Amino acid sequence: MEARKVTWWNVLGYACLNFLGGGTQALSSAFLMLFYTMYCDIPAVQAGLIFTIARCIDAVGNPVMGYISDNFGRTRLGKRFGRRKFFILTGIPLVLITYPILWTPGHSFEFYVVANIIYEVVFTSVMVPGPTLPAEMTQVAAEKTKLVSAKQYCGTFASTIALLFPAFFFQRFGEGNLDAFFYTGLTYAVVVSISLAVMYFLTYERAPEDIHYTEEMGSVSHVLRKLVNDVFASMRIRAFRLHAGMMLFIGIYKNLAAGVFTYYVIYALSLSVSATSIITSFATLVSFIALAIFITICYRRGGPFAFKVVGVIVTASLVGYYVLFQNQSNMGEEAVIVWLTVLAIINNVGKAGADYIPVFQLPFMADIDEAVTMERREGIFTGVNGLLSKLASAAEGFLLGVGLALFGFEKGAGQQTAMAIDGVLVMTIVVPIVLCGIVYLISRNLTLTKENHKLLVDEVHRIRSGGSMEDVTPETRKAVESLTGWKYEQCFGHNDLMRVHDEPKSAHSY
Repeated sequence: MEARKVTWWNVLGYACLNFLGGGTQALSSAFLMLFYTMYCDIPAVQAGLIFTIARCIDAVGNPVMGYISDNFGRTRLGKRFGRRKFFILTGIPLVLITYPILWTPGHSFEFYVVANIIYEVVFTSVMVPGPTLPAEMTQVAAEKTKLVSAKQYCGTFASTIALLFPAFFFQRFGEGNLDAFFYTGLTYAVVVSISLAVMYFLTYERAPEDIHYTEEMGSVSHVLRKLVNDVFASMRIRAFRLHAGMMLFIGIYKNLAAGVFTYYVIYALSLSVSATSIITSFATLVSFIALAIFITICYRRGGPFAFKVVGVIVTASLVGYYVLFQNQSNMGEEAVIVWLTVLAIINNVGKAGADYIPVFQLPFMADIDEAVTMERREGIFTGVNGLLSKLASAAEGFLLGVGLALFGFEKGAGQQTAMAIDGVLVMTIVVPIVLCGIVYLISRNLTLTKENHKLLVDEVHRIRSGGSMEDVTPETRKAVESLTGWKYEQCFGHNDLMRVHDEPKSAHSY
């Protein structure tokens, strides 16, 4: 079937996904742990464990959701609503129910753990199938870049809007009013539900006749073995293995940076929660410009080069945070706010780049995998990517909670000890620099560029059309081997990477 052309309506629809993926994450990272520690009488370690437990449990569900989504087209519901879009449709009411509950005060530690687990499951059910749509809609690198870039822009816009809600409701109900937190969660949940409805109606999937299943789904035991095999097989693709390392540590960095910034502003600089909301929102809005720059850098030079730029910018801003803390006593509050806003803008420029790099790289992974397996496994890669994202979020919650507790941070206290403030500074400045250094070392080995990607995709098409592997050019061989991590002769299905050692039974039908 002739490939459909991606229109701007499709781009707009796909971009709406990040009202969930970007906005809720920004809002939760910035204020939810603060809400639990300051207003719900939850100790810092337990508050961190709320996120760690919920996200670790749900992390297992990411590759499972990817496998379900990849095979959901076999079912009646999948054929009617789409193997990806069905889950977007179910997410519309579920987000509206589960997200506001996270922001209700007066509950126990156990209640918040369960509530967060339920929400994370709903989040995953949308955010695993959703990001596969660029690979579903097109194999043209420029169109994929257009889709993921629009999604990233929307994420920046969504984060800006989401982070303004706390300031609005604090000014309306009063600083520290508990109703302000609940109405923040409820209002943004309505925004997300509307955005998912727009996404459902403005996007499309690969035509059913273009989806090739290499085997029947089989028995439950076979499906589980196949799932485990798929997850481990994804890590045997060199480009994805390196991407996964970058994704994990970038995820820890950006979640930690968002979460600890609120503590830095309130406790290290003695500013208000409303000031935190406004500064964070404004700094995020300015990163629109930065995103345009990083989109261009990634497309022309690749993600690894872009991260070199990110590292320099982030390090400069973090050094600035330390200098501001040391000199705040010689400055008025207005001057502190001005300089903090400038530094937050610089930091968000780097963070916008760090956030975009894994998003840019992910849609290319299924193409690289196809060169090895001759299968299309977008769902598995998105699922594993989501697993890494959840592990990063879980690690951030653990790091922040335990890190603050080790330095003597007290729950609900308006003033903290000098040692506790030192802990805030370590988590704000030192840990992010270490994480960025790790990502830089990993990125130096990744050779994903638009030129190498085109060589690989063209070669896959040539082999699928009956071309001989003996006719490969040296340039193409090098590109295929550097991206896949496999000898050229072992690619295009000439391996046992996807083999599951039992005979599948007939597929289930629903």
